[in-house]
Amino acid sequence: MLIAAAAVSFLIGPGGLPSSGLIKFRLLRLALGILAGGVLSLVGASLQGLLRNPLVDPFTLGVSSGSALGASMVIAWGTATSVVLPVAGFAGALVTILAVYLLARVRGRVTVTGLVLAGVIMSFLFSSLVMLVLVLARQPLGRAVYLLMGHLGVAFTRGSLPLFIGSAATMLAGCGLLVAYARDLDIMSSSEEAARSLGVDTARVTKVVFVVCSVLVGLVVSFTGAISFVGLVVPHLVRMILGPVHRRVLPASFLFGAALLLLADTAARNIVPGGLPLSVVTALIGVPFFIYLLRRRL
Repeated sequence: MLIAAAAVSFLIGPGGLPSSGLIKFRLLRLALGILAGGVLSLVGASLQGLLRNPLVDPFTLGVSSGSALGASMVIAWGTATSVVLPVAGFAGALVTILAVYLLARVRGRVTVTGLVLAGVIMSFLFSSLVMLVLVLARQPLGRAVYLLMGHLGVAFTRGSLPLFIGSAATMLAGCGLLVAYARDLDIMSSSEEAARSLGVDTARVTKVVFVVCSVLVGLVVSFTGAISFVGLVVPHLVRMILGPVHRRVLPASFLFGAALLLLADTAARNIVPGGLPLSVVTALIGVPFFIYLLRRRL
């Protein structure tokens, strides 16, 4: 499925079949799409297992809004370049991770409920600040839409390409680390008390998975903006096909998520001239599927 989606993404676009000038651009877009879709889906599957909540997705922790705020600030200051923009986005993500962790920490203890609530609060706050910053700076709101709804049309330069390669290596390493925690996530999916009774250090697993997931989402959003629904829908689809065992669900979520995002990006580039924000297409795919899942459970 991923190979077919990659071929479709590479060959179909507003410019027709890729010419020599388009090949590098489309290959980089392809690589970014595979990483973004794969990472968001794998992170969604990890967080749903850790937090024992099927409605959690990578943006529940508020990292995407924090990253978008960092990017919007350098746009407002007129310093946004192909290198500064992703760096500012990732810096915003790191600040959000720290803020959510400190907000969720009560009497030296961090709970999964506290993380979710703190993430939702920070997400609303930073999304509002993105709009405020761009309106005060008299920037077109279209920029805010693409920051908050995602795109893969990054223009890589000689300066930003090494940054992307380093980030891609970090993303793959982070995904490998999450897969290594698959057994702990299986045990914690039942209940935190049962996991502790079986010898799982739940506090350590929660911190490690939270930090790794947040950093991965921050890296993705710093290049693409916030792409919704992929990390929510794909893990459910994979569990329906392969069952709940994380050793299978996590790698499969990466592959399915990458394929879905490539197909969504192909549609976003071709439906209307100038393209659509990616979350418009992923929502049109994801919402009907999510309604189907909801109705099936009721």
